[in-house]
Amino acid sequence: MRSLPLLLFVFATAAHAQSWTPLHDFPGTARDDAASFSIGSKIYVGTGMEVGWGFTNDWWCFDAATDPGGPIASMPASPRQYCSAFTVNDTGYVFGGTDGNGALNELWAYHPETDQWVQKSSMPAEARYACAAVEGWNYGIVATGMLLSGVPTKEAWKYFPATDTWQAMNPVPGPSRHRAVAFLDGGGMLITGGADSTGTALSDAWSYPIWFETGAYYPRAALPEGRIDAKSGGPYVMVVAGGASDATTFHDDVWDGTPSVWNTLPSFPAGPRRGAVGAGIAHQWDNSFYFGLGLDANSVRHNDWWRLDYATVISEKDIPCITLFPNPATRTVSLQWPETWPGAQVRIVDAVGRIVFDRFLNQGTTLDVGPLATGRYAVVVRHGADVLHGNLTKLP
Repeated sequence: MRSLPLLLFVFATAAHAQSWTPLHDFPGTARDDAASFSIGSKIYVGTGMEVGWGFTNDWWCFDAATDPGGPIASMPASPRQYCSAFTVNDTGYVFGGTDGNGALNELWAYHPETDQWVQKSSMPAEARYACAAVEGWNYGIVATGMLLSGVPTKEAWKYFPATDTWQAMNPVPGPSRHRAVAFLDGGGMLITGGADSTGTALSDAWSYPIWFETGAYYPRAALPEGRIDAKSGGPYVMVVAGGASDATTFHDDVWDGTPSVWNTLPSFPAGPRRGAVGAGIAHQWDNSFYFGLGLDANSVRHNDWWRLDYATVISEKDIPCITLFPNPATRTVSLQWPETWPGAQVRIVDAVGRIVFDRFLNQGTTLDVGPLATGRYAVVVRHGADVLHGNLTKLP
């Protein structure tokens, strides 16, 4: 059967407004090395080391669109810093860190509907802190970090909330490292930066394909310069901000990662910062990156909070452009776009705005949509400045 092209609109970007906006200060105490995760439009920030060199276990939440934030239940565990956090299915997870007795391997789950923390199964491995963490396909990933024994690691682990179990993954290539940064991009998990066993800042980057998993990592473009303790925007907000290149040299630069290059974004206006907090809210292609707190080069801790917007001005022209077949679909969908595009970024968004697929694909790729829940989805395809929109109906 011949597939029929969907009549869609292509949008050409006319201008990009990229600017920082100061927001209400973080309502908790000034601190560095805190953890954060996002659920919908809400950002949660907690733990870390506050002024006076004290560990914390308090947590705070604010709606990125409306309010300056307020307290939520404190984590019912020892105060700590250097925790790692990720979100799976509207639940936030906080792993590891270090308290007054050393590194930890605890995992805590926060349920916003009840404002409760529940302790989950600890990682069945040596305790660690300063790990990189990111959400996967109904699981979380915790990778690299500093072990209790005082050496960095390249280990990576998956956590499955449905069974409350951990599974070892293949280790991250390159040197063992801690204080690296990770986020979801079009190819899956990207991990970059950090410090090796000598404290040298690293710049290599590695991609782990979550959507079409092979167990292998693939090299990506390295950061323009090595970074220790930089922060990212989390899922689909592909930003690396701040950090240090050595023990005394802090930075305020910001980079946006794409499948092949790192683009320079406006520098953080409040100056160089290490151990800050980064969080992201993804809305189609217009993303917001939130950044603040942390330590400056004078060892001053901060509680400021800023937003970097990626506003896009678009114009449209009516062009028949992509093919989705079959549609409705039960298992696979053939996807094609204009022949002049050898590859494109493909994003699938569910009915409540959650991004369920985001990857750079080659022309003519067949998508496995079997894991998607029954329902209607938006399909967004981007090549350079051109953006195509369509709809996909998934059947049981």
